[in-house]
Amino acid sequence: MNSASQNFPHHLGALRERMLHPTDYELAVNYFLEEFAGDVAFVRGSEPEQMPHLVAVLNIVVSRAMGRHVEVENTLVSHLRDHRFVHGNAQADGRVVLFFYFEDADTGLLMLIPGIRGQMEVARFHLKGGLPDPRWN
Repeated sequence: MNSASQNFPHHLGALRERMLHPTDYELAVNYFLEEFAGDVAFVRGSEPEQMPHLVAVLNIVVSRAMGRHVEVENTLVSHLRDHRFVHGNAQADGRVVLFFYFEDADTGLLMLIPGIRGQMEVARFHLKGGLPDPRWN
């Protein structure tokens, strides 16, 4: 448990496979919470980064889940650059937003806690073309 940093390629591969399941996104949610969320070395190995394009997509996904326009706030985006993996958290309308995104798959998962219809809403998203590299802007 919470051992993602001991073997990033293995754990990121397992997370990516679960995230790409056609319907059961909770497989990825559970794996992320069990293997990544409490892993101090994982958090410390990720660099904070400004990613306004990702934040804009998070606003859209959260707004759709809420059924009205909502802005995410206090967004912390972290980049595990060597593995092209982005993750972070934010707040929206008094709720916690957790997310992760695989650059190579142009696919991410967002968790809204509590959800509108239950304990958690889960949504998969794409950024169409991936995130721009802020070092080249």
